[in-house]
Amino acid sequence: MMQKLKEEITAAANRELNRANEQFPLFTSKHEGVAVAYEELEESKEALEELEASFKCLWDDARGKETPRYLKEEITPLKIADYAINLACEAVQTAAMLMKYEMSLNPAAEREGE
Repeated sequence: MMQKLKEEITAAANRELNRANEQFPLFTSKHEGVAVAYEELEESKEALEELEASFKCLWDDARGKETPRYLKEEITPLKIADYAINLACEAVQTAAMLMKYEMSLNPAAEREGE
């Protein structure tokens, strides 16, 4: 099952790469490629932090720890699932920018992927 999911996520990363390539040219330097990929990685980290903080509220509530009422109402399992999906999206964008970086280093790789 995990292999099928990985194939689907790889396909999503390739679609994201294609969208990015339609809007923006290949990176002009290693610095630019790393910077753009790193920005996506930072956004992935932020999405993970949001997921972890929300999940902690759910975990604390499940263990009977005092949780502010507004958090109980706002931090639902489905909302946390949405945070997990946001994390996956950021990770896909990170993968796509790393693929674009590789493509920028080796423009022949762009033709091979067609």
